[in-house]
Amino acid sequence: MKVVDQEEVFFSNARLYILDIPYPILFPFGYVPSSLEKRQSGLLTPTYVFENQSSRGIGLQNLGWFQYFNDYITGQISSDVFTSGTFYVNTNMQYRKRDRFNGNVQIGYSLDRGLEKTDPGFTTTIQKSLSINHSQDFSPYSRINAGINLRTRDFFTQNSLDIGARAATNSDSKLAYTYNHPDNDFNFSINSQLNQNFNTNRTSLNGPNSTFSLKTLSPFKSEISNDPKWYESITFRYNNTFNSEFDYAPIDADTAEVTFLEALFDPSLYREATDDNEHFKYGFQQTAALQVGKLLSNPFLNLSGSASYNEYWFPTSTRQFYNADSNRVETSQVRGFVTARDFNLGLSFSTTFYGVSNRKIGKLEGFRHTLRPTLSYNYRPDFSDEQWGFYRTVQTDSLGNTRRYSIFANEVFNGPGAGEQQSIQLNLQNVFETKIVTRDTTGEVKERKLKLIDNLSANTSYNFAADSLNFNDISTSLSSNAINGISLRANANFSLYDLSESGQRINRYLISTENKLARLQNFSVSASTSFKGGRNGAQVYTPIYRRNYDPFNQSRFYPIDPHFNEVPVTPINSPWSFSLNFNYRWQFRFDQDPFKSATLNAENISFRLTPKWRFNTRIGYDFILEELTPSQFGLTRNLECWDLTFQINPFGENQYYFFRLTLNSAQVQSLFQKLPILKNLERSSGTRINNRN
Repeated sequence: MKVVDQEEVFFSNARLYILDIPYPILFPFGYVPSSLEKRQSGLLTPTYVFENQSSRGIGLQNLGWFQYFNDYITGQISSDVFTSGTFYVNTNMQYRKRDRFNGNVQIGYSLDRGLEKTDPGFTTTIQKSLSINHSQDFSPYSRINAGINLRTRDFFTQNSLDIGARAATNSDSKLAYTYNHPDNDFNFSINSQLNQNFNTNRTSLNGPNSTFSLKTLSPFKSEISNDPKWYESITFRYNNTFNSEFDYAPIDADTAEVTFLEALFDPSLYREATDDNEHFKYGFQQTAALQVGKLLSNPFLNLSGSASYNEYWFPTSTRQFYNADSNRVETSQVRGFVTARDFNLGLSFSTTFYGVSNRKIGKLEGFRHTLRPTLSYNYRPDFSDEQWGFYRTVQTDSLGNTRRYSIFANEVFNGPGAGEQQSIQLNLQNVFETKIVTRDTTGEVKERKLKLIDNLSANTSYNFAADSLNFNDISTSLSSNAINGISLRANANFSLYDLSESGQRINRYLISTENKLARLQNFSVSASTSFKGGRNGAQVYTPIYRRNYDPFNQSRFYPIDPHFNEVPVTPINSPWSFSLNFNYRWQFRFDQDPFKSATLNAENISFRLTPKWRFNTRIGYDFILEELTPSQFGLTRNLECWDLTFQINPFGENQYYFFRLTLNSAQVQSLFQKLPILKNLERSSGTRINNRN
């Protein structure tokens, strides 16, 4: 390489070698036609592509233009054009000001059509997408983040080869502003979230929501205290939340003519599309909590207490009435400011027990069991009682049967709950440990601690105030890393109650009918591990005869060279690695076979065939469906400053392959990043095959 006047760069004497044989064509030179520090606009490098489906054909990808406006704004427009008339256009504008703000705006549009208008089933499909990302720091204490992603249902299915993107059934957009007081006296945030569900054609807007919280106060805590009193552990917290919701689920979801935005800004159109009068819901909740962290001075026992008070503000409430003509319960909305409040009290007791055994099993010497039980009591009154005024009674049929309902049932916070609670929660956490003791021939002893079980826990609760089904399900979990390199996780839920003929839980214990304590509701276990081997770096093998000499001069070897005419073979050096993940799930289903799922995935499989060739893949197998999961296979050839990659997905619905040529040299990349016309030299050629029955 030659640099002239530090502005022009020439590459000279470029020659291609195949199997160490020089190609007969010699490239005289290469030229970078600008200063390295000067940024400029330029054409993008297109790629030839073929997709074996009825709506595409032969075409060019990434055909477009890169525009450099200034040091803060750049833009790019690219397109994919196919012989069928299908095309895809993508525009992307990026902006950035260091330490202040950055973001991008991306718009996608595609039109898919059949190869010929006379073909049976010829269709024309339009897909659109809009993506806006923005991040800005107003000060060290406040910032705003926005991520808006709007698209039509099949945008990724038609225009992406990524498995995750094609399988996505939701699109989420978020907008958030946060402020933290410099002295941490309070925090404030406001956010909104939009969700599009393409399976149900439902769109939900949650927001704007705001949250305000004061820092935790300890009014009686002394700065210096060797013997703190119980009242010094008293803490106080306050926070409030404003929530708003808009849920658009049209009756005729597939053929609705009213769009989400039209329904959002026009309540009459919303009622027409959904037959619902509750256009927008919002409410306000504030919470004050008091906690006493240590009621006992005993260092081995911990007793704490808590109290919480909630207040709700709503602009509307609900009334239900029985319509004798239609013989059904109808609901109406009453406008007017209403409030509600509830509270609860709690008491928690915890301690720790240790069990030690000096028993020896092989190299394992000594066992320790740590048990941490937690017993807590919670009380909440029955806020459906008439004295509170939050619940009312409505007739449900012509026979005069009635039921109680909450006048806040359709509000964002739902208001105070029904039913008195006097519940005790029990949680047991267990840890099992041992020591591995080894002794060498000199008698030196080495010890290493080993956790046989990192955590074995079980929890349940019992509600004294409930008239039936007092026990909740028993939940258990286990985690262990005792086997070197293997991570094991398991969860299970158990029910103590019998089922009716329709599959509903009834107030009758299993032990009285089936002579067993509990029924397994669901179970899951997962295990993961990873392996690697080989040595990185090239191995140099130098035979003893490898030196400068005349092989025809045999006088030096008395009388003959035993290695004459032999070719030394360099040992194969192939570093490799892969990880295995096994997942099994079992779920009880009444009067049906239980649901089962068992998959084994081998991921991040990578090894070197030669110092220049690298193979990687991801493959899995579903033991229940007895089929392979979506997989990918890749082969990469190192070409000094470049990597040539071939990737294929031969299984599943989304089958494809492509070739890609990319830079791997950081120095060359830094050069090309300054030159837009060169930084797009990444070339790929691919084929996608759609299975059609």
